[in-house]
Amino acid sequence: MKIGLLLNSDNRLFPNYSEKFREILEKNAIPYTLIDPNTKTMLNDMASCTHILFRHSQGDTDLMLYDSIFHIAKNVYNLKCSPDYSTYWSYENKIKEYYLLKSSGFPVVETDIFWDFKSAYRFLQTSSYPLVVKMYKGAASSNVVKINSIGDGKKIIDRIFGKGVKFGRMPGRSNLTSISNLGMSTYAYNKIRSLLIALGIIERSNPYSEWQIQKDAILFQKFLPNNKFDTRVTVIGNRAFAFRRFVRSNDFRASGSGNLDLNPKEIDSRCISIAFKVSKKLNFETMAYDFIYDENKVPHICEISYCFVDRIVRSCPGFWDDNLTWHEEQNWPQYYQLIDFLNMNNLETV
Repeated sequence: MKIGLLLNSDNRLFPNYSEKFREILEKNAIPYTLIDPNTKTMLNDMASCTHILFRHSQGDTDLMLYDSIFHIAKNVYNLKCSPDYSTYWSYENKIKEYYLLKSSGFPVVETDIFWDFKSAYRFLQTSSYPLVVKMYKGAASSNVVKINSIGDGKKIIDRIFGKGVKFGRMPGRSNLTSISNLGMSTYAYNKIRSLLIALGIIERSNPYSEWQIQKDAILFQKFLPNNKFDTRVTVIGNRAFAFRRFVRSNDFRASGSGNLDLNPKEIDSRCISIAFKVSKKLNFETMAYDFIYDENKVPHICEISYCFVDRIVRSCPGFWDDNLTWHEEQNWPQYYQLIDFLNMNNLETV
């Protein structure tokens, strides 16, 4: 056995998450090699392995990188790959997420998706408000806004089906980076900093923050009021970790708020059951699910992602198995992922 840790496009392991994979491999004396995608030896390095392990950043380049090598690693070199295709296929694409969940019969928040301006505008003219508008890509509630009128929506689709939208630049007062949310001083600081980065005067602190411009597709999601929190359920194999995330003050979004409740007694078991059913039917190795309630207090999936913040899952006091039996146990999610990926139940933890 030899594990190939595929570096991200910037020639490093994904900070914290993939580094924890390496710590666990070293603790258990499992041979591994770092595979640099920016070298001529990449293919030979891959061919010398039995397994390939990768963790996407949110950058577009890493999506292209892994997609470019996955088929070769799996079907030419016959390596076991994580994430597998079913797990990573929908990553950072809310359109894929919705189509997949809806077509598979799972409860997902009602969503309308449009690929041209005229169809989107006709929808705005016949809709009830408010609506939640999303780009197909975003994180921590970026590129997610609430609109209250046709005029609000038209400003967005004019941009989407025109020059497009950069990360966090969705038009709308409820945008987290708007003046109304940040205040004038913070907004001005961010604008000046962005300009200095563009001019090359200062370096960007987050190498994954510059996504490609998104355009020519838009999602309108039904607004479900009175949700003071969402429920995040992370399924790894036959284990489900869950916690609640409360919405920001005077806002409707919970993702990225940092206001968490880890008490397992507060978790709606229906969310756990649904998450297990989805993961089993769709063959996900790992997947995090965000649930909110409809008007009848029935949980619906809002979004999914195989990537998540490891330290929060590590902080959960335990997990449920697929029989909904509770296990009081704390560990890094990477530990459980490696147990499943390597089929080794006796791994030492770090």
